[in-house]
Amino acid sequence: MNGTMIKSSVKSAKALPLQLVLVVPFVIQIFAAVGLTGYLSLRNGQKAVNDVSSQLRQEISDRITLQVLAYLEKPYTIGQTIAIASEEEQIDLTETKKLERTFWRLVSKDMIQFIQIGFADGTSISVEESVNSDGSENYIMAAIVDKESIPRRRIYKLNDQGERTSLIETQPKFDPRVRPWYIAAQKAGKPTWASKPFLGRSQPFPTITISHPIYDKNSVLVAVANNSFWISKIHRFLRNLKVGQTGQTFIIDRAGNLIASSTIEQPFIIDYQKKELQQIPAVKADSLVISGTSKVLLERFGSFNEITQSQQLEFTLNNQRQLVQVSNIRDEYGIDWLSIIVVPESDFMAQIDDNTRTTIFLCLGALIVATILGLYTAKWIALPILKLQQASEAIASGELDRKVEGNDIKEIAGLARAFNQMAIQLKTSFTGLEIRVSERTEELQRAKEEADSANQAKSEFLANMSHELRTPLNGILGYAQILNRSKGLQEKERHGINIIYQCGSHLLTLINDVLELSKIEARKLELQENTIHLPSFLQGVVEICRVRADQKGLEFIYESETDLPEGIETDEKRLRQVIINLLSNAIKFTDKGQVIFRVGMERAAEIKVEVEDTGVGIAEGERERIFQAFEQVGEKKRQSEGTGLGLAISQRIVQMMGGEIQVKSELGKGSIFSFRIGVKLAEEWVKQKTVQQGQNIIGYEGERKEILIVDDKWENRSVIVNLLEPLGFRLTEAENGQIGLEKARENHPDLVITDLAMPVMDGFEMLSQIRADDTLKGLIVIVSSASVGQEDRQKSLEEGGDDFLEKPVHSEELFRLLGKHLQIKWSYEEGRKEEEVVTLGDLVVPPEEDLRLLLDLALAGLIKKLGDTAGQIGQRDVRYLPFVQQIQLLAKGFKTEKIEALLRRYLPN
Repeated sequence: MNGTMIKSSVKSAKALPLQLVLVVPFVIQIFAAVGLTGYLSLRNGQKAVNDVSSQLRQEISDRITLQVLAYLEKPYTIGQTIAIASEEEQIDLTETKKLERTFWRLVSKDMIQFIQIGFADGTSISVEESVNSDGSENYIMAAIVDKESIPRRRIYKLNDQGERTSLIETQPKFDPRVRPWYIAAQKAGKPTWASKPFLGRSQPFPTITISHPIYDKNSVLVAVANNSFWISKIHRFLRNLKVGQTGQTFIIDRAGNLIASSTIEQPFIIDYQKKELQQIPAVKADSLVISGTSKVLLERFGSFNEITQSQQLEFTLNNQRQLVQVSNIRDEYGIDWLSIIVVPESDFMAQIDDNTRTTIFLCLGALIVATILGLYTAKWIALPILKLQQASEAIASGELDRKVEGNDIKEIAGLARAFNQMAIQLKTSFTGLEIRVSERTEELQRAKEEADSANQAKSEFLANMSHELRTPLNGILGYAQILNRSKGLQEKERHGINIIYQCGSHLLTLINDVLELSKIEARKLELQENTIHLPSFLQGVVEICRVRADQKGLEFIYESETDLPEGIETDEKRLRQVIINLLSNAIKFTDKGQVIFRVGMERAAEIKVEVEDTGVGIAEGERERIFQAFEQVGEKKRQSEGTGLGLAISQRIVQMMGGEIQVKSELGKGSIFSFRIGVKLAEEWVKQKTVQQGQNIIGYEGERKEILIVDDKWENRSVIVNLLEPLGFRLTEAENGQIGLEKARENHPDLVITDLAMPVMDGFEMLSQIRADDTLKGLIVIVSSASVGQEDRQKSLEEGGDDFLEKPVHSEELFRLLGKHLQIKWSYEEGRKEEEVVTLGDLVVPPEEDLRLLLDLALAGLIKKLGDTAGQIGQRDVRYLPFVQQIQLLAKGFKTEKIEALLRRYLPN
């Protein structure tokens, strides 16, 4: 005995104190969490800066390019219109007065500031906007060189009617044929920007001109039209353009000279006396940002002419990181400029740095507080345990009268009571045996009652959890439907949203599994048949399961017979639940090879579903157990991936549909699960499902309807608002029944959509008061709730609801109920055509041997291998990516016929 005590003492000496065991891991976890939070905060901030700055620069660059080209398009369009009208003899260039009046109208309407035409015989006519030397008056003047006055040019002031009122000046000699703009157009033989920026004569503004040659029927040059554009318009646009907090923009030509700037007051050197303009090299600009950025560009590219496409780069100026976007501004008539955007990184990082510092301080504070609390908590727990240890050692040594004092900790107090009871029981072990048996019997009875109570609590808990989980799923599925209705989505993004919707629907089904098990045990599970489009239904299941199969590198094969019906009547949710469960199990227990999903018609109204895999298989003695609740067979690592409910629920559902799940399996080679169920064919499918057959609701006819939405969850209200608002409904929101009742009395809406469980006043009370109010009792009320049991539906209708809309909300069901109760005639738009997806235009296609390889794979039906091969071709040469992406997109939709047509389009013969 002494030896045992010595060993115990040695072991105790080596053991760690409880206080240390509690505190050290706690502090380490807190420290790790704080460090990781700070690190992720900084990294996410930097990533956000890069993403936001890149998007901002690209957006501003595109805006500058579009605006500048829009400015330059107007003078080109006017000149080209005159040239075409002359060549087609729609205007007579010899009628000077008519031509002068036409030009006056263009200038007076502010369509252009200056327009001029010079003829091959030396005559000319120009009209432009001008201003007095003292700036007191704007007016329009015309400069004329006619045949009688060659080469003298007379300049007249025009009144508001376009008539000459006074002779301003007579220039002794003016020959348009020697002017640069005339010579440039004559040489080019097409419209061209004929000069570098120069100072306008009538108004001293930096100006550029575009010239249009005009020919007769024999292609002989008869005249040149010349239109001017004031560069100051671009300059003003840049100055009004805000880029971040302190960002700058400027435009240069290919020689590196400034054209316009958002910061420099005057980007040109102008001699007003000599009426001369001198351009400023960007590298010598007064702005440090402009000159520094220009020098960096020259260092990196060698010449501005080498910048042929948009560039994003970074450099440091005055110890500040600068983010730069360089883009080309080009047209086909000679304009070739560069737009440059420079934004300091500090514009974006200031708030992020502040947030990072705040996060660090808060984390450090949390670490200190948590450590102190940990020490105090450890001491609080360890001290009573030490007392319990001492008392237990005394009782073990025979001191049965020893009492243990409890404390405020419930578990330790219970342990102390247990020790005291143990001492009493040991003392009266024989004399109190009958009392102990009686007490034990009573305890068992209480345990049974508690177990029954726990079962009831379990059912209530699961129902509440289902209700709570449906709220976020309502947002996910709701906004998936909202996004799918957007016109701006590409087919690839719409495909992704559909997968999100299908996966969300599957998640909702999984949430119901546990609830349905209890319903099955109580024989309360009922089927709810509805009409479905069978091909679309099966395709949705395939999309969900293909993602997981691809992740494991498995070949997923979908085979369907050609004589499948279009529409059937069945419980869509239950049937999807069964098929997805079988496919998911096949994928989970298959590490290599393939999973085959087959669907066919066994008889006229009986569908056969079969799932075959090359997985691990099932031992013969375990095949019966797999359909029992909470039973899992096979390897332990695979059992952890499920609950053991899926096959049990699936078997019961198939039995209720009139079938039986059969299984054939060989250990190590794979399994085949199959079932047959009878279905009703839906002959009126097309009439019942027009919205899903390519028609999208865009509004409705008649007067606008007002709908009141009552729900304490803003996200639930938001889903319905975003679904209905684009269709033209007037929507009012209320966060509880009391506010909803007040708004109903105030606005008298056409219809109310209300939740049931809400604070202040719930939906049942609001319904009761609406039906008791003479002015509101006829109001249409649709109850929308996440409590979707049959008893909840029935109670909602009994309390005064006109209909029931379950959450998550499905747009088709919502539109159906509104059409039913408001007698709405919907307006539709034509659905998107699949042919639009494969409109490729002029693309770079792979070589012929690659096209023939892809065609062979498509004809063989090897869709997965086809997609992988297309991806490899795209990686080999990025020029093929647009073509390859179209092939992959069609492959995801199993559109083999369209793939074949697309490939044959680019193959010879």
